[in-house]
Amino acid sequence: MIIIPSGKPKIWDRQSDLGAVKASEAYTGNFHQLCKAYAETFDGEYLILSPKYGFLKPDSLVLGTYDVRFTARGVTAETIGLELLTQQWQVLGIQQASITMLGGQKFKPLLQKITGGKQVFLFPLHGSKGIGDMQKRLRTALDTGEPFN
Repeated sequence: MIIIPSGKPKIWDRQSDLGAVKASEAYTGNFHQLCKAYAETFDGEYLILSPKYGFLKPDSLVLGTYDVRFTARGVTAETIGLELLTQQWQVLGIQQASITMLGGQKFKPLLQKITGGKQVFLFPLHGSKGIGDMQKRLRTALDTGEPFN
């Protein structure tokens, strides 16, 4: 299982009159697309973590555009609440020994709170020197066919 962040650029930025779309089609930013390609290539099973909707399966519907973000300080008034995120996680019932999160450092405390520290999360992009470095590392993994260790 891989969790990928949603991202700010969305399909409605280009097609504003579009209605609800699958989560797998909603997020159009380069970083999200690279994370999605990585997840599809090396695992096949992934969730998208949205600050508005929480955990989305690729076929979950996203109703329209929004501009809500997770911050380094955690959940803010505009984001989905920690309680709802925890409920979603419990409903998903993920029991894997370790789960990969393709995102920045800000997700680590959030995921620990959601799971009560009972799940192990791997953050292979931590230590990157910013979004450009993360994208480069994702592209290299995809180009070489070598997943992160």
